[in-house]
Amino acid sequence: MRAHPLHPPVDRLADTLSPLTLALLTLLAPALHAEPKLSGTGVAVARSVSAAGGGIATGGGLTLDSVVAEAVVFTATGGGFSTDPGLMSLIAQPGTVASIAAVSKDTGTMTLSWVSPGLDGFVGDVASGFYRIDSSSDPLHVFDPTLFTAELATTVAPGATQFYTLTGLEPNTTYYSRVYLADSRKVVSETSAPSEESSLARVPDAPVISGVYGSSVTISWLIPAGGAAGFRLDASSINFLGYGAVVSSETPNGTAVTLTIGGLTPDTVYFFNLGSLNWQSDVDFHSVLSTRTHLGGPEPILGLALAGNARERTMTLTWTNPVFENPAGVTILVSSSPISTMLADGTPYPLGTTFADGSVVKSSAIATSYLEAALSLDTTAYFSLFSRDGSNAYSVAVSTSLVLDLPPMAPAGLYGTLSDDSTSFMLNWADISSNLDGSGFISPTAPSAWELHHYDVYRATGIVRANWVHIGSAPVTAVTYDAGVPTTGDVYYYKVVSRDAFQGDLEDSAMTIDTIGNLWAVHPDMVSRMQIPASIAKIVRASGNPTGSPLLVRAEDRPEDLAGRIIQSTRFDPIQSPGNLPAQLPTSAIAYNVTQHYDTVGGMIVPSAGGAPIRNSPENLSSYYIGEGKAVQVFGLVDPYSQEVSVHSGILGTYQVRTVVRSAEFNLDSAGISNRALTPNGDGLNDTVVFHGDNPKDSAFSGKIFDIRGRVVAEMTPTALGGPTSWSLMWNGKAGGVAVPRGVYIYQITAEKQNFSGTLVVIR
Repeated sequence: MRAHPLHPPVDRLADTLSPLTLALLTLLAPALHAEPKLSGTGVAVARSVSAAGGGIATGGGLTLDSVVAEAVVFTATGGGFSTDPGLMSLIAQPGTVASIAAVSKDTGTMTLSWVSPGLDGFVGDVASGFYRIDSSSDPLHVFDPTLFTAELATTVAPGATQFYTLTGLEPNTTYYSRVYLADSRKVVSETSAPSEESSLARVPDAPVISGVYGSSVTISWLIPAGGAAGFRLDASSINFLGYGAVVSSETPNGTAVTLTIGGLTPDTVYFFNLGSLNWQSDVDFHSVLSTRTHLGGPEPILGLALAGNARERTMTLTWTNPVFENPAGVTILVSSSPISTMLADGTPYPLGTTFADGSVVKSSAIATSYLEAALSLDTTAYFSLFSRDGSNAYSVAVSTSLVLDLPPMAPAGLYGTLSDDSTSFMLNWADISSNLDGSGFISPTAPSAWELHHYDVYRATGIVRANWVHIGSAPVTAVTYDAGVPTTGDVYYYKVVSRDAFQGDLEDSAMTIDTIGNLWAVHPDMVSRMQIPASIAKIVRASGNPTGSPLLVRAEDRPEDLAGRIIQSTRFDPIQSPGNLPAQLPTSAIAYNVTQHYDTVGGMIVPSAGGAPIRNSPENLSSYYIGEGKAVQVFGLVDPYSQEVSVHSGILGTYQVRTVVRSAEFNLDSAGISNRALTPNGDGLNDTVVFHGDNPKDSAFSGKIFDIRGRVVAEMTPTALGGPTSWSLMWNGKAGGVAVPRGVYIYQITAEKQNFSGTLVVIR
């Protein structure tokens, strides 16, 4: 039989065929000849085939559908061919859902809608089929057609609108969803269009009309549970009956607690709707009581703003004074409870006047700002401000409130234990009884929700620029959490973050522990870090350090240090919990690993806080330890690819990266000698001499002390301050544990076949 290629009519027909049908015909093409004859009557969906002129004739022959239930197998019979039905199944893959939209939302539900694709892409009804629906609030959730949270039976035609309602959702939370179509045989579409929709935020809590003016009204509220991405306020003089103008004010600030609508008509009744926004600007409205705008008298203050400083326990109010006849000042009432007092016209109120609701007159000056100090954390402070004229007539009140809050301290004393089968990692920490600044909870054993609400546990697969994934939460009473290990043998990183009910943007720097047992303090740049090796990680536990308290180590940026040759400065501070007090730790014989990142722009080094680029190469960067007001060069290993400078050290404290001129070979100069006069009397002053040098090749080194007659007095010992390409040696002015006599001594450092010598003086 002579092979014939497919001719143009079939090529055009191929445009309408499913991929699987077209593939079968392509394989069968060589078997077709000029005048085939058909024996048999065909199969379920393929009735007969004849070929004409090397192609496939459609009149009275085989009807080719884009969806077939069974394949036909052609066999030659007497110069023609016949069909044998049912020898293989040819299954068309269902089409992909092209788009998904949320048609309705609430705080806990969301209805998704999509248009049904057809069987085999675009055509063909789906009889006795299924929709598989998967949804998650985790942005890293892995979607797969074989994994789903719901499966719905369906029989639809292409183009039909479908709906499904997600329930049990958290408010103000983004959910990622996909929908897969499957036929009756459970053959599923390869993929699905993604959906990214946020549930509604809860309505604002306890809204009140806090200020009424001639042409504007201010509404105040409390942030709802779960937060919001912003707030919206609408005003209408006809109660939102579907006609007439509606005046709106909107803020994208999820921490706002007040909005003002201006442009209103004086002496007019207005109705208000206040709503919370999610990040998609979907609004959840809450009706607010109506009020009548002000008419006549002193005008209320404008643009009231409030800024709190929780660390200083202060709040600062600022505003603009309106223009009206005979202004005499602003009377300010302050209270720890809501203020209901309205001042009576014609009555002067001296400072210190206390009203029945507990509010107190704190100021009556002609001013545009006011500072309230000595406030308490986690207690709402309420303020009402009244403009006043010379006859002691008062405007309506403009009110606001704010809670000063600090997050709780991060858990101290962190450690972890890997299970015997390496499938789980038990995290342990000491309980918390302090705020971030070390101030104690009102009741340390029973903190309020504003002080400590729960612990969040996160996991990552790396420590540099870690992508932290929330894996669970623990209650206030917990000091342990059993975290799963996804893949045994891999190293994972965990941190425990303490949260209060406020859950603002500020949080304490939590330490990280890996499944090997190493502890990490990570700088805010997410790259600079200090590692406490597992062998000495017990130092953060109360039983493992001389303070007797659980510790945490914070990595804090010090931009105030950056000047001249200093391009990065980080302080690694051991902190006691509770109390947030600096801990004094002895020098460790096993070194910590300190790594600092430096920035570049256009290949040039720049300070971490920004500024002009420095024309210097990475090879001329060095690490310095800052102790007792003195900078000690400890060199370190420079990695220009990761833009890091690393050093091993047994001392916690401040480390800096500076630009210097570094040697290509071992070098020791006078700047590397801490002092040349020793007084080894144990008073802590000049008891030792320390030598620091540049050792870029990490060469072997040694040091000895000789007397003036050339006799060896002592061998120098390595110190805990050194690094992979630096070194340090020390002599304590003793020989055999006894202080040497006063006099002149000679030091000799040997490295790379070089000797570096000089003199020291011991004073007794």
